[in-house]
Amino acid sequence: MAAPLSGVQASPVVNLETTMKNMGLAYKQAHRAEDIDSLLPRLAELAELTETAKQAPFPADKADLYRQGLREVLAAINAAEQAALANDHALAQQRLQQVDELRKQYHKERRVSWWHILFGGA
Repeated sequence: MAAPLSGVQASPVVNLETTMKNMGLAYKQAHRAEDIDSLLPRLAELAELTETAKQAPFPADKADLYRQGLREVLAAINAAEQAALANDHALAQQRLQQVDELRKQYHKERRVSWWHILFGGA
């Protein structure tokens, strides 16, 4: 019988692709929410998925950048949630739109240039 690890728990490896797909679905559902009661659970799910994504392994050269982007996404989700809790659906949707803008911005960073593919990183 193996001895237990003293208080250390192995955290599962995060499948970033699956997590991001689930984030996209949660975002779409939140964006389509017509009232606060249907919006709040989607925002909570989106926040949880964003926290999960922050634990994913990232390429060393981009890890800080990606984690910064996820922190910004989480801040936008939290702002949307605060607006929803204040019963301001329109403001919540406006804050949620920032999530999509951040997604576009940081997904551009994912792309690898042809120069990098052909000649490698400097």
